[in-house]
Amino acid sequence: MDEHMKRRLDKQKKLFRQLGIQLDALSIHEKEFSTKLRGYDQQEVDTFLDEVIKDYERFYATISDLMDKWQEQQIIIRDLKAGVKPEPERPLLDPVELEETVTRLEADLRILKKQIRPEQRFYID
Repeated sequence: MDEHMKRRLDKQKKLFRQLGIQLDALSIHEKEFSTKLRGYDQQEVDTFLDEVIKDYERFYATISDLMDKWQEQQIIIRDLKAGVKPEPERPLLDPVELEETVTRLEADLRILKKQIRPEQRFYID
């Protein structure tokens, strides 16, 4: 098992323990069953347990995502209680200011063109 997968499973196991969940994907995968004369079909059991493992992986992903969102909400609540107001989103450029800047630049460009070529026949507006 690679190091990334081991860390992920350790993190999953820790979270599940905190939530009181006994099984995790690795413990399901590593579970060995004894065989008896009239036992279950081992391939069928393995296939079923693989499906259970996939569900546990999805549960873990969902729980982790929800916990992250919960923590973000807790931070927002804490900030609101402390009186910190979130900064409202505003456009990066004010449209009126942008239009004024463009108009000013166009006027400056016309002045520069006249200074470079004062003869009107060479000037294209």
